[in-house]
Amino acid sequence: MRLAFEGGRFEEALMQLDKVDAEKRKLPYLFERALTAHYANHFEESNQIFEQAEILAEDLYTKSISREASSLLTSDNIRPYSGTRYERFLVHYYRVLNYVYLNLLDDALVECRRARRLLQHYVDEDPTYNFAGSAFLAYLSGILYEWTGDWNDAYISYRWAEAGYQRYEKHLGISLPTDIGYALVRLARWLGFNQEAERYAQLYGEPPQYPSGSGELILIHESGFVPSKTEEELFFPIFKTDPFIHQEEENEEEVWDFADTVVHRQNFEYDDAELEYLMRVAIPVCTSNRPRLMGFEMEVKFSGETDLQSKLGENLSRRLEVGNFQALSVSVEDVEGAVLATFDSEQRVILLRTVVRAILKYLAFRRAEKADELVGGLVNFLNMATEVADTRSWETLPNQMFLVRMSLPAGMYNVTLSFLDMEGKRVRTETLSDAVIKTNGKTFLNYRTFE
Repeated sequence: MRLAFEGGRFEEALMQLDKVDAEKRKLPYLFERALTAHYANHFEESNQIFEQAEILAEDLYTKSISREASSLLTSDNIRPYSGTRYERFLVHYYRVLNYVYLNLLDDALVECRRARRLLQHYVDEDPTYNFAGSAFLAYLSGILYEWTGDWNDAYISYRWAEAGYQRYEKHLGISLPTDIGYALVRLARWLGFNQEAERYAQLYGEPPQYPSGSGELILIHESGFVPSKTEEELFFPIFKTDPFIHQEEENEEEVWDFADTVVHRQNFEYDDAELEYLMRVAIPVCTSNRPRLMGFEMEVKFSGETDLQSKLGENLSRRLEVGNFQALSVSVEDVEGAVLATFDSEQRVILLRTVVRAILKYLAFRRAEKADELVGGLVNFLNMATEVADTRSWETLPNQMFLVRMSLPAGMYNVTLSFLDMEGKRVRTETLSDAVIKTNGKTFLNYRTFE
């Protein structure tokens, strides 16, 4: 499936996903299938599957709390995978686009509100948490609310985006897109918030004025793949002199305290004569997977009038005189940065919990061996066999997102995208034909690359 997906053969990828065994069609499968359906332009099907994924994720998250204790005795894989915060949040981004492409703007706005509620829930849980999609989806929501004339919600969304990108700049190095500042000035004035409008104008400058009859093109470039999780083996020694292992009984607090000691013995040098047991654990690791393509230049050329303009006999001389439009994309989302930051913040807890589980397995092996050496060997074998890292994730998400928001006279345009590497050099060019811009309308396009 991955090869077909990378090659842009999304129908083929869907057929391969259809062959997956029923027992393997769990949450990661639903994520992958829904996203593949989106890129295959099956927007209604994509949203139906995303909805299934959301319902399942919420149900599994609730159940995972009750199963937390049992996962200490077996692999983390027994814990229901309810998706990460960023995975559950980015579902809303693709559902919004699906509704826009289906011309269901009211449904897209409902999805924006659902995303805001989820964002508020996450912020209430952890005000310092920076997860992928939070600022960008607030920005996208602002554009949609503004399009439909919901100025108040648009203003609120742009303010959420402003706060989100201020956190992004600190933690991910992504600056506030200039357009958000302009939108805050424009909407504050429209809503009569004169002091706020003045403050924003001083911060961000005066927004540009566009001629009547214009529309907008919003093009989003999704680049690369998010880092996937792999398994790494670690070994920790338990020494004959450790007082903990000579106790007849141990309570939960003592197990956690001993685990906190053992976890600092990674790469520890020791004499074999001191060794009581060499404990193996398997943990997930997540490493950078930056794409080659890191943004784009966009050139837009007028290619003709729309059918409606032709029927109305509109005068296109002004449009033809304008010529080409050019813009450089801005970074709006670093999924990898948020993923790695999240993973790093959780890694110590994951490692400590894994070591606790390994200690409990060791104690079970030791007791079984005392009773019967053969049984003890079997217990140790089973312990080793069940020690598997939890590497489940939504692997086809993009690594980076870039955006251009451009005002254009109504008409049809050919859109040329010149993709850039990290040094700003052009790598390759693609042309999208006959993009339609409507008066006072907004045309959304998202384009995925895999290099």
